[in-house]
Amino acid sequence: MIPALQFCLEHPEWILSSIPEDFSEAKEKLPFRKRKEIAIYFGFLPSSLNVLGKITETAIREGYLPAFRKLYRISVYQKAFHHLTFINRILFDFFGFARKKGWKEKWDILFLKDLALRFPDSSSENNKYQSIFQIYEEVKRFCPKWRINSLSHLYELEKKMIHLIGKNQFAGPDELYPPPPVQGEEGVIPIVSRKQLFDESKSQHNCVFSYDSDILTGKYYIYRVLFPERCTLSLLHINGDWYLDQVSSAFNKEVKRETADQIEFWRMQNGILMLGDVFRIGIPPNWVFTR
Repeated sequence: MIPALQFCLEHPEWILSSIPEDFSEAKEKLPFRKRKEIAIYFGFLPSSLNVLGKITETAIREGYLPAFRKLYRISVYQKAFHHLTFINRILFDFFGFARKKGWKEKWDILFLKDLALRFPDSSSENNKYQSIFQIYEEVKRFCPKWRINSLSHLYELEKKMIHLIGKNQFAGPDELYPPPPVQGEEGVIPIVSRKQLFDESKSQHNCVFSYDSDILTGKYYIYRVLFPERCTLSLLHINGDWYLDQVSSAFNKEVKRETADQIEFWRMQNGILMLGDVFRIGIPPNWVFTR
């Protein structure tokens, strides 16, 4: 029996929302049934059986099976799962972050394979999935036709994108954005129009202007941060809550510790949440997918 299904039999409370009264009886019979029948019993689609066998044991033990079950029902993730040779924790965290941000586009499979190899299960001290997805999303927004073959290739395309953005000129028309979720204050100023957003993108050498349509529909909001250092801050709207999406200095570089601490104080004062918190403080990963 594949490890994923064996784990379900041994730890049904991790998989089932409520354990049936006759589970003890079912547990004795299920091992003698076809694997597809066992998968269906625990809520997995029959077509996911081969993919279940690709999930690493570390990811299984750390509670990612419910997340897989939910992701597999989304077409763009299902296709990716079938093309991958194995599925580890970094991919689940990466996919979870992408799903929360509403990613529905096709994946570059060579890039995903490279990502999984670079961050194996044995290396648990990484929180890079957020920043990597951020760059991936921006590059694909800027030029959907670009095919990304690896993580290093992604960084190369990011540099190319920044160079091309710097050569652009604002074509208009200008338009005011909806009111910001948090009013401006000294040092953190909301960007309230398309022209202001374009100027921010060009001066900071990033691609925040690609979020223009999402700001108009209320999904994003962008702020200009003046000190302790000049940087750009973005907020993401999910199910009625606003989350801190990213903070970066010019050329999408990481901000200084002093800046990060001040932004952390600002977001907590204003009731802004943070997607990464649920992974770092140990909340079960299934929370991210069900909230």
